[in-house]
Amino acid sequence: MRLRDLLADDELGLVLLNDADALERPVRGVYITDLIDPRRYLTGGELVLSGLVWHGGPEDSEQFVRALVDAGVAGLAAGTARLGHAPPDLVAACREHGLPAFEVPITVSFNALAERIQWRAAPRRELISAVAAGADLDRVLRMAADDLGADCWVLSAAGWVVGGTDELPERIRRGALAEFTRGRLPRTWRAGEPHVLWPVETGAEPTAAQWFALVSGDLVEWDEHREAVATDLGTVVSLVRARVDEARRIAGRSVEAALRRLLEGSSSPTEVAARLETAGLPADEPLRAVAMGVGAPAESTTLLREIAAATGMASVTAPLGDGAVALFVDDREHLADLGHQLRRIVAVAEAGLGERRLAMGISDITAATALRGALDEAAYARRLAEQRRGRAEVAAAAELASHEVLLASAPDELRRSYRDRLLSAVIDYDAAHGSELVRTLRVFLDNNGSWSRCAQLLHVHVNTLRYRVQRVEELTGRDLSDFSARVDFYLALRLDESS
Repeated sequence: MRLRDLLADDELGLVLLNDADALERPVRGVYITDLIDPRRYLTGGELVLSGLVWHGGPEDSEQFVRALVDAGVAGLAAGTARLGHAPPDLVAACREHGLPAFEVPITVSFNALAERIQWRAAPRRELISAVAAGADLDRVLRMAADDLGADCWVLSAAGWVVGGTDELPERIRRGALAEFTRGRLPRTWRAGEPHVLWPVETGAEPTAAQWFALVSGDLVEWDEHREAVATDLGTVVSLVRARVDEARRIAGRSVEAALRRLLEGSSSPTEVAARLETAGLPADEPLRAVAMGVGAPAESTTLLREIAAATGMASVTAPLGDGAVALFVDDREHLADLGHQLRRIVAVAEAGLGERRLAMGISDITAATALRGALDEAAYARRLAEQRRGRAEVAAAAELASHEVLLASAPDELRRSYRDRLLSAVIDYDAAHGSELVRTLRVFLDNNGSWSRCAQLLHVHVNTLRYRVQRVEELTGRDLSDFSARVDFYLALRLDESS
């Protein structure tokens, strides 16, 4: 199909914003994104649908349009739900770079537009026809399996199996998840019997929040028909994901405003409980709050929704502050195991974080009427996780009784000052002399000041150890036989580890 066909479709009601001479361009697919630079997800010929969440001014429009032109897309369809209209600077950038642009009426959803494009572009393809008719993912996977002559699944990089035509062995699931983060798709992964990993392009970030398809077989043995079926499968799964994400956003919006007002003190627990009921969560059941940060609030929310789905528990997730928060509702027995589940899921998701760090805090089990306290607990626990050294850390409210919460709650400037006052002279001495006084001090304190045990672990004579400890005392003016001095140094070393 061509751009002209879309403009002529009265049910879509698209408005052409520029360049009627380019309407003969063919449309080879559709891609929904709110990334300002989605080039790596585009192959050329797509109609890009964007809600313009990225737009903050003319410079953003220039960057976005350049990225689309570089990728060779057919055109841009701009949604109007956020801004009310396509910004003039976006229209000007499209005109300057020769990119056909349309405005999508607020009455037409991106899902409906995408499905119409796929339907008109390939009216004989059964998978796309089935999704357009409302088929669910399991039905689509069974149809694809019949065409491919092989079992197929859809997996989330956060670890859960979204759907499939058969039970997926745990060994295969774990291996496929690890393989997904190692390179571009599609490709064959061999671990005994071969499996094909096929992309599902949704624009979700980070990688740990993405979905992909897994098909039994070897890509080198596929003919054109099988590749076409797999391509259609990737397309329809991306549409299913768009539906799922929209449902999640609607549920999140129903509680997000209430949570903000609760933290501001302008709403009551009763109002929040009513919002939970609206989102499909029974307000008379116990709950736990989870706060997470992994970069921008949008990325944190997207990934936390995938992590929450992997638990199998009823939950709702919404952006809050500089991250996201999820509320889990279940019986006490299942909620008690939530921390264990989240640590296991985060360990799987870590490979898909890229350069990001993940910090997650989990509240105790509480009633919906005590939600304000649960949100505070989760936030403090997240702050505690942020002070740790790992790339993906999870802390629970039970850990807030330790000294770590005191360190986590202190301002950054105060923590740096405290650490430097105690350790800077020792750190400088090590740097100048190539010595190991800081390491010696850490091992000494970790072993409760045991001379023999510490000397054994450091592989030095006890007299050497005594000399090193004495040197630390001389540099700092503190007596390490004094318990309070040992506590001060222990806390300073913990701050040094997290810096």
